[in-house]
Amino acid sequence: MIDQNSPSIGRFDKSFLVHMIRDFFLVLVIVTVVEFSLKAALVYYNYYFDGTDEAEIVAEDLAENVRSIMRNEGGPVAARTMYPILEENWSDLGYVIAIEPAPVTVASIEEGFGFTPRGIPAEDWPEGRFQTFKTDILAEEFCLACHTQAAVGDVLGTVTVRNYLYRDFALWLKDVQLTGILAAGKIVLHSLLLFLILRARLKPLMELRSVISNLARAYGRLDHRAEIRTSDEFGVLARDLNLFLDRITGIVAELDTVLAKVVTANDDIIAVQGALRDTVDDVVSGVRRLERQAMLSAKQEPRLSNEWFDAVRGSIAALDGALTKVEDTAAATDLLETLRQVVANAEAQTTTSETIYTSLADLGDQSETLKSSTLEMTRLEERLKAIIETCGALVGRLKPESKRAED
Repeated sequence: MIDQNSPSIGRFDKSFLVHMIRDFFLVLVIVTVVEFSLKAALVYYNYYFDGTDEAEIVAEDLAENVRSIMRNEGGPVAARTMYPILEENWSDLGYVIAIEPAPVTVASIEEGFGFTPRGIPAEDWPEGRFQTFKTDILAEEFCLACHTQAAVGDVLGTVTVRNYLYRDFALWLKDVQLTGILAAGKIVLHSLLLFLILRARLKPLMELRSVISNLARAYGRLDHRAEIRTSDEFGVLARDLNLFLDRITGIVAELDTVLAKVVTANDDIIAVQGALRDTVDDVVSGVRRLERQAMLSAKQEPRLSNEWFDAVRGSIAALDGALTKVEDTAAATDLLETLRQVVANAEAQTTTSETIYTSLADLGDQSETLKSSTLEMTRLEERLKAIIETCGALVGRLKPESKRAED
């Protein structure tokens, strides 16, 4: 996988068109090499399996040529002219031939024409792998005019044909040299034609690339659309890209709507928060004021019940009366019990008052906490406002210019 920040992305030598031409050129070269290799294998196959049969065909054809020469009255003289031509022709086709006259032919020609026939001697043949075939030329009735010492059916000479492997490959190499030049020209021509075709067919893709490049720019607008010029895969791709952009534009519109609702809700929160902050401030001030008044009242008047004061006065008066009657112990005991109850009630009332004061102090602390929460809500409102401003700026960048003008 290539890093998206790699500098090689977008370079000309990395383009699809260059890669396509290069790959196509290499494929053509490989196909040409494989073709020549298959031809070489076919040459070897023909030599190995059909070399003898081909030599036989050549030998029979050459023997028929010799018979045709002998049909002429000046056959032996014509043979001296035709044999070098036959040797050269078959040599060009990759065969080495020999036509060796029989002793009866040599004697007849020396006697009738005054020279010694040599034919095409089988001497100094090249070394190498070869397939060979020999065939005899038998005397026929028309041959006896020149071959006076022979009879019908006698062997007048022997035709030998050798099919050399290296000569077959030499012909293959000559063919490769000729066709290689043509193949090189064909490869260059095909590559050029492919370049022109691809450049024409990839034009819609280049336009798609331009559209995507505009969209990929920082804060690019979403009003760009690709032109659909063809009905092929590039046309489908352009259509799908346009549909995708339409969906993104719809999402941006929905986001804009949601953002407007968030702004409205934020305004409502600000209003409610202001009223709540005023109410909380009033509650906190009232609770603290009430707490201070209660504490001051508790310090100034530690006993809060009038009944308790009356009971104490009565108990004192009864105690004074009882002191005059010391003998009455029962009355003193009752008086003491009454005093104990009065003191217990006073202690209970004092404890209750302290609990109320403590609860009132806790309520004051909680009101302070509520005030802190109100301040925290204010900070959250400021953060929400910053987020709304950021989202608004983003949506504004993504909107088409026509929508911006309307807004």
